[in-house]
Amino acid sequence: MLKFTEEKLGQAEKTELDAHLENLLLKSESTKHWTERILKQTEVLLQPNPNMRMEEFLYEKLDRKIPTRVNNHELLGECMIDAGHELGPGTAYGEKHLHVRSRLSGHV
Repeated sequence: MLKFTEEKLGQAEKTELDAHLENLLLKSESTKHWTERILKQTEVLLQPNPNMRMEEFLYEKLDRKIPTRVNNHELLGECMIDAGHELGPGTAYGEKHLHVRSRLSGHV
């Protein structure tokens, strides 16, 4: 803790980390970022905006065409595609995102 404090205050040189450890830190930050985004989008899918549902209901009752917009399944799918590509299709986590996205597209 003392070393960390001294580094932050500029009294000591920054500890050089191993390149492999730096790579793992970058991957973990990316994984955290995408996991949080997918979780947020999943919550949006499971708890849709009541205003949007009311708008769709009114358009349906008034026999008007509902404006086309991306639905929540598609948004979640796009988020999974982006995550899968950034995390790498060669990784288990990235591959599963792409797999789930392909399964979602079959049920939209």
